[in-house]
Amino acid sequence: MPYWEMLGRVVVARESESVSDRITQYLTYSGIDATVSYEQDQDLYVVSVPKDQEETTRKLMNLFRENGLPHAKEDSHLDGFLMHSPIFVRAEDKFKDTTSSAVAFIVAGSFVFILAVINCTLAALEYNDDTYQTCLIQLGFGSTFLFFGFYTLHKANAIKAKIEEENAFITQVIEWCVSTYPSIQLDNSILAAEGNQPLSMEERYFRRKELIRCYISREYDIQDIAYLEYLTEETYISIFEKQKLGQKS
Repeated sequence: MPYWEMLGRVVVARESESVSDRITQYLTYSGIDATVSYEQDQDLYVVSVPKDQEETTRKLMNLFRENGLPHAKEDSHLDGFLMHSPIFVRAEDKFKDTTSSAVAFIVAGSFVFILAVINCTLAALEYNDDTYQTCLIQLGFGSTFLFFGFYTLHKANAIKAKIEEENAFITQVIEWCVSTYPSIQLDNSILAAEGNQPLSMEERYFRRKELIRCYISREYDIQDIAYLEYLTEETYISIFEKQKLGQKS
């Protein structure tokens, strides 16, 4: 009988050495008691976990297979993740920007349209030399600006309807992570994954964010990379940065 069955464990992966190490570190980061051993007859490395953690591990492994989560000790992938991740913009910020654009279009369109009407009136009364063709062009520009202005304002109102829902979800995610995974627990998991080896401030920062990102992905299944990174950053600030401010005060 294999040792993992004798110890009440289940196998969750049989892979090459490098992939098995990645899986083991990933699971360890997520709070799973994962171990890896060599299966000589098949020339594969076996990753096993306790039976009582099997269901959670299966979910984590699905995430691993889907996203190809990289090796925890390779910092380059973190830079790549941030470099190629688009920037997430909150709905309330989109609303402000879109409203500003709408107002600018409406003001410009109103000015051009009124000016065109005045010029057309003066031309009709033969007070200036503008032709009707010139007046029509001015009216066209003014109408176009007004159309884009009101269309953009309509888009802004659609965005406004999403602000409350989005803010509530962001608050929910942050509060869940802060209450479920306090800073001490996160740092202890990282320390265990690193074999109790000391880390630099930069390494600790990336390890913390990677772990928080894994937890949020597992719990909420967020597919938008930019959104996930935003939630990770905001959660990190709430757990570690706000804690420092509280200690100073």
